[in-house]
Amino acid sequence: MTVNEQFFSIVIMTVSGILIGAVIDATRIFFSAISPKSLLRKFSRVLEIVVWALLGVISFYIIFLIKGGEWRLVDPLSQILGIFLYESLLQPFFRFLGKVFIVLIIKPIVVIFRLIVKLIKGTIRLLIGIFAVLFRPFHKLFIKFKKPFYRHFVNFKRTIFKKQ
Repeated sequence: MTVNEQFFSIVIMTVSGILIGAVIDATRIFFSAISPKSLLRKFSRVLEIVVWALLGVISFYIIFLIKGGEWRLVDPLSQILGIFLYESLLQPFFRFLGKVFIVLIIKPIVVIFRLIVKLIKGTIRLLIGIFAVLFRPFHKLFIKFKKPFYRHFVNFKRTIFKKQ
């Protein structure tokens, strides 16, 4: 492996370390934003370990793609360098990008989803209201004809369930 290829692999592993730091920071922020009573919040440590494991698998896959699976001590050291770079220099920038992503992409999607749900609920309420207005005369007739039969039913019920 030439020096150029080694430098290129170190840069890629450092960038992957930066991305690992960003993903872990994002998951911690996500879990801290959830309600403390939530079941997801109670399992946040376990889920963070799962995220760490997935990131480890992805980083080994990156090593496999770049070096054909040839692992050297420089690889985890460059990833640790990337994590430290993220924590010391790039964390405010990535958090700003996260806030911009939430404001520009996530919040409009949530607003559109809520608007669609309200529109569907309003349509259903309108249809129920129309049917209620249309069937109100029939309901009054039904109650009028039901009263004589209901009296007999109540008397019959009293005789069956009479206390002794």
